[in-house]
Amino acid sequence: MKKILLNLAILLSLSCTSAYLHAQSIYSYTVKTNSNEKDRTKILDILRAKLYEEHKQEFIFVVNKLNVSSNGYAWFEGTVQRKDGKQVITQDFEDCCHVEAFLKKSEGKWYIVESNAFSTDVWYDGIWDRYSAPKAIFFNE
Repeated sequence: MKKILLNLAILLSLSCTSAYLHAQSIYSYTVKTNSNEKDRTKILDILRAKLYEEHKQEFIFVVNKLNVSSNGYAWFEGTVQRKDGKQVITQDFEDCCHVEAFLKKSEGKWYIVESNAFSTDVWYDGIWDRYSAPKAIFFNE
Protein backbone atom coordinates (compact mmCIF):
# COMPACT_ATOMS: atom_id res chain seq x y z
CA MET A 1 0.00 0.00 0.00
CA LYS A 2 2.83 2.37 0.89
CA LYS A 3 4.42 1.68 -2.49
CA ILE A 4 1.19 2.53 -4.32
CA LEU A 5 0.76 5.76 -2.36
CA LEU A 6 4.39 6.70 -3.03
CA ASN A 7 3.95 6.07 -6.77
CA LEU A 8 0.76 8.15 -6.79
CA ALA A 9 2.51 10.99 -4.97
CA ILE A 10 5.37 10.92 -7.49
CA LEU A 11 2.95 10.89 -10.44
CA LEU A 12 0.97 13.77 -8.96
CA SER A 13 4.17 15.74 -8.37
CA LEU A 14 5.31 15.17 -11.97
CA SER A 15 1.89 16.16 -13.28
CA CYS A 16 1.91 19.41 -11.30
CA THR A 17 5.46 20.18 -12.41
CA SER A 18 4.52 19.58 -16.04
CA ALA A 19 1.46 21.84 -15.75
CA TYR A 20 3.62 24.53 -14.15
CA LEU A 21 6.20 24.35 -16.93
CA HIS A 22 3.51 24.74 -19.60
CA ALA A 23 1.66 27.58 -17.86
CA GLN A 24 1.67 30.97 -19.51
CA SER A 25 2.66 34.17 -17.80
CA ILE A 26 -0.03 36.84 -18.06
CA TYR A 27 0.79 40.54 -17.98
CA SER A 28 -1.66 43.36 -17.50
CA TYR A 29 -1.17 46.26 -19.92
CA THR A 30 -4.28 48.05 -18.66
CA VAL A 31 -2.11 50.85 -17.31
CA LYS A 32 0.71 52.14 -19.52
CA THR A 33 4.20 51.64 -18.12
CA ASN A 34 7.70 52.02 -19.53
CA SER A 35 7.95 48.26 -20.03
CA ASN A 36 4.63 47.79 -21.89
CA GLU A 37 4.31 51.13 -23.70
CA LYS A 38 5.52 49.91 -27.11
CA ASP A 39 3.26 46.85 -27.41
CA ARG A 40 0.32 48.56 -25.71
CA THR A 41 0.49 51.47 -28.15
CA LYS A 42 0.71 49.13 -31.16
CA ILE A 43 -2.29 47.11 -29.98
CA LEU A 44 -4.43 50.20 -29.41
CA ASP A 45 -3.33 51.80 -32.69
CA ILE A 46 -4.30 48.83 -34.87
CA LEU A 47 -7.61 48.54 -33.06
CA ARG A 48 -8.20 52.27 -33.47
CA ALA A 49 -7.48 52.00 -37.22
CA LYS A 50 -9.92 49.11 -37.61
CA LEU A 51 -12.65 51.00 -35.79
CA TYR A 52 -12.08 54.07 -37.93
CA GLU A 53 -12.38 51.90 -41.05
CA GLU A 54 -15.66 50.41 -39.80
CA HIS A 55 -17.27 53.47 -38.17
CA LYS A 56 -15.58 56.52 -39.74
CA GLN A 57 -15.02 58.09 -36.33
CA GLU A 58 -11.74 58.74 -34.52
CA PHE A 59 -11.74 57.10 -31.10
CA ILE A 60 -9.74 57.16 -27.92
CA PHE A 61 -9.97 54.28 -25.47
CA VAL A 62 -10.70 53.84 -21.83
CA VAL A 63 -8.84 50.57 -21.28
CA ASN A 64 -10.78 48.35 -18.90
CA LYS A 65 -8.68 45.25 -19.53
CA LEU A 66 -5.64 44.54 -21.67
CA ASN A 67 -3.99 41.25 -20.80
CA VAL A 68 -1.08 39.81 -22.74
CA SER A 69 0.27 36.27 -22.48
CA SER A 70 3.90 35.27 -22.75
CA ASN A 71 3.07 33.28 -25.89
CA GLY A 72 1.81 36.35 -27.75
CA TYR A 73 -1.96 36.49 -27.27
CA ALA A 74 -3.76 39.61 -26.07
CA TRP A 75 -7.31 40.33 -24.93
CA PHE A 76 -8.69 43.88 -24.88
CA GLU A 77 -11.89 45.18 -23.30
CA GLY A 78 -12.56 48.86 -23.33
CA THR A 79 -14.86 51.77 -23.88
CA VAL A 80 -14.55 54.21 -26.76
CA GLN A 81 -14.98 57.94 -26.77
CA ARG A 82 -14.81 60.21 -29.77
CA LYS A 83 -11.51 62.03 -30.10
CA ASP A 84 -13.37 65.27 -30.88
CA GLY A 85 -15.50 64.92 -27.72
CA LYS A 86 -18.77 64.49 -29.62
CA GLN A 87 -21.25 61.67 -29.01
CA VAL A 88 -20.34 58.27 -30.50
CA ILE A 89 -22.60 57.49 -33.45
CA THR A 90 -23.92 53.93 -33.57
CA GLN A 91 -26.60 52.04 -35.42
CA ASP A 92 -29.97 51.44 -33.71
CA PHE A 93 -29.11 47.78 -33.10
CA GLU A 94 -25.71 48.50 -31.50
CA ASP A 95 -24.89 48.79 -27.82
CA CYS A 96 -22.58 51.75 -27.28
CA CYS A 97 -19.71 52.10 -26.40
CA HIS A 98 -17.82 48.91 -25.54
CA VAL A 99 -15.20 47.16 -27.67
CA GLU A 100 -13.50 43.80 -27.31
CA ALA A 101 -10.61 42.40 -29.33
CA PHE A 102 -8.51 39.26 -29.41
CA LEU A 103 -5.04 39.70 -30.87
CA LYS A 104 -2.00 37.60 -31.69
CA LYS A 105 1.62 38.67 -32.06
CA SER A 106 3.41 37.07 -34.98
CA GLU A 107 6.93 37.86 -36.15
CA GLY A 108 7.02 40.94 -33.93
CA LYS A 109 3.72 42.44 -35.17
CA TRP A 110 0.29 42.46 -33.57
CA TYR A 111 -2.70 41.29 -35.60
CA ILE A 112 -6.39 41.39 -34.75
CA VAL A 113 -7.72 37.84 -34.78
CA GLU A 114 -11.31 38.78 -33.90
CA SER A 115 -12.92 41.93 -32.59
CA ASN A 116 -16.30 43.51 -32.17
CA ALA A 117 -17.50 46.97 -31.30
CA PHE A 118 -20.90 47.79 -29.83
CA SER A 119 -22.14 44.17 -29.81
CA THR A 120 -25.35 43.24 -28.06
CA ASP A 121 -24.19 39.75 -27.11
CA VAL A 122 -21.13 37.95 -25.79
CA TRP A 123 -19.63 37.23 -29.22
CA TYR A 124 -16.33 35.96 -27.81
CA ASP A 125 -17.73 33.05 -25.78
CA GLY A 126 -15.38 30.08 -26.21
CA ILE A 127 -12.81 32.04 -28.25
CA TRP A 128 -10.04 30.66 -26.03
CA ASP A 129 -10.89 27.13 -27.18
CA ARG A 130 -11.09 28.05 -30.87
CA TYR A 131 -7.53 29.42 -30.80
CA SER A 132 -6.03 27.40 -27.92
CA ALA A 133 -5.34 30.65 -26.10
CA PRO A 134 -4.73 30.80 -22.35
CA LYS A 135 -8.05 31.43 -20.60
CA ALA A 136 -6.30 33.58 -18.02
CA ILE A 137 -5.97 36.51 -20.43
CA PHE A 138 -9.77 36.73 -20.62
CA PHE A 139 -10.49 36.43 -16.92
CA ASN A 140 -7.55 37.94 -15.02
CA GLU A 141 -7.86 41.56 -13.99
